[in-house]
Amino acid sequence: MPPEPTSAPLRVVHFVSGGGTGSTRVALDLALAQAQRPDWQPHLILRSKGRPLQAVMQRQIEHVGLPLHWVPNLWPRSRVMRRIEELCEQIRPTVFFAHGYSEHLWGRRAALRQGVPLLIHVEHNVERYLPWRVWAARRLATRTQVTVCVSSAVEQNVRRLGIGGQRIVTVHNGVDAGRFRCQTPLAGRTADILMPARFARNKDHPTLIRAARLLLERGWRGRLLLAGGGKRRHRRRCERLVATLGLSEHVLLLGKVDDLPERLARCRVAALASWQEGLPLVLVEAMSAGCAVVASAIPGITDVLHGDGAGANGWLFPPGDPVGAANALWQALSDDAEAQRRADAGQRNANGHFSLAAMVGRYDEVVQALLPATSGRPPAGTQPAAR
Repeated sequence: MPPEPTSAPLRVVHFVSGGGTGSTRVALDLALAQAQRPDWQPHLILRSKGRPLQAVMQRQIEHVGLPLHWVPNLWPRSRVMRRIEELCEQIRPTVFFAHGYSEHLWGRRAALRQGVPLLIHVEHNVERYLPWRVWAARRLATRTQVTVCVSSAVEQNVRRLGIGGQRIVTVHNGVDAGRFRCQTPLAGRTADILMPARFARNKDHPTLIRAARLLLERGWRGRLLLAGGGKRRHRRRCERLVATLGLSEHVLLLGKVDDLPERLARCRVAALASWQEGLPLVLVEAMSAGCAVVASAIPGITDVLHGDGAGANGWLFPPGDPVGAANALWQALSDDAEAQRRADAGQRNANGHFSLAAMVGRYDEVVQALLPATSGRPPAGTQPAAR
């Protein structure tokens, strides 16, 4: 249930990186949903990454009239925090969502200095914290009402580091299923395999490239499509491996793509070979698009993908194992009936538990639990905390 209307809308801030990553997407989706409610007044604060926001995100912001503020990417970081403080002084939010690493550290410090009553720290990935940042996060935790973790793997990492707030909850992210939904059966799609992921060490593209070589030896004649930007050195490493294995006609490095829903709708299989994930929304998007999904069996991915039993909605393989990946991919490519059954199960799961509406509802419950402390609005005469 939404919070009861008050004499003034509930002022909320979401602070996150403006790089267009998964954390940016989730923060924007939450703010967009809240902006369409008369009893909420969300603001989005983005830290500039030196490039414009994705066009589709810009259009969504303009469509609902969501207030958008940019914070320059300045050194020292005290200058970033000072700008956030100025914005908090203008907006006077009741609730401050601090999304992602390291933004959640700077954002919470600035919000506390301005006396924001309720802080929500949203941890989006299994991060490697430097020692001094562990220390900083632990200090902030005592004054943070809730830490939201996007998967069981993220929650385990937060608890291991001791950086969670007064309450720690897991809230799975969601996607706009309508944007990706596709009813084309697998038999009517190409035999291509799509891996939508940026080039980075933890994404482990080489394992899928080596698996593609093994699939060709079994008679597969599709293509492995690697879609995403990322680090140049990791892309070059993949390019060298493709050339060494003689796969230039079968493995295509597409770079960033703007038509992911259409590409997913054409491909029979979507795959992810990561070593580490928070909650891979790209797998949820692939499930919503009706793809057969194959991925490495690691925490975070296993929050989304189940490879055994009646509830199987895809295939899992040991991380870093090209033979295991090839075996799983071959089943998804060759067993029409089982692949369709698992794809249908994945689509139901994506459109239900991992829908955008379900995610927004779960965040509403988190906020509701905090509102009695402030009667749903900022206390009258709230003054900035002493610096």
